[in-house]
Amino acid sequence: MEQQSTTIEAILDRAIAREEEAYTIYSTAAKRTTSDPIRQRLEELAKIELGHKTKLLDTKAGNVRWAIRRAKAERVVDLRLSDHLTGGSLDPGADFQDVLLFAAQREKAAHEFYKAMSEQVEDPLHKNIFEMLAAEELRHKYLVEKTYEEVVYKDF
Repeated sequence: MEQQSTTIEAILDRAIAREEEAYTIYSTAAKRTTSDPIRQRLEELAKIELGHKTKLLDTKAGNVRWAIRRAKAERVVDLRLSDHLTGGSLDPGADFQDVLLFAAQREKAAHEFYKAMSEQVEDPLHKNIFEMLAAEELRHKYLVEKTYEEVVYKDF
């Protein structure tokens, strides 16, 4: 059981580091852009990543059962737009389409990370935690892709 505990601790630490990295990427890009809509979306994404970090820290402290129950009740939709689109950037000159593609691909990678983590643990509680986080990342991917659909596709 000690090995399982150490593995969970290492996975959680890795997940927390990923959320911190995402927060830094989005908040730094938000400060560099001159576009108000892009800045607002990036700040929103940064805030979401801080929320993930908080949930992970709560998980390490053992305060997570309420979040799992709530997350299981919510349906998650995957539009799969970023599964078929390439590109995306947070460079200072990036347009809204580039930023949305970057964010959607990042959320997809985070979803896949948590899904893989859920498959590496045996403890049902920890499995549920990572499944919940995978679902949240998929939910955020949906929000970014929905915005992409509403803003970028409407121009076609």
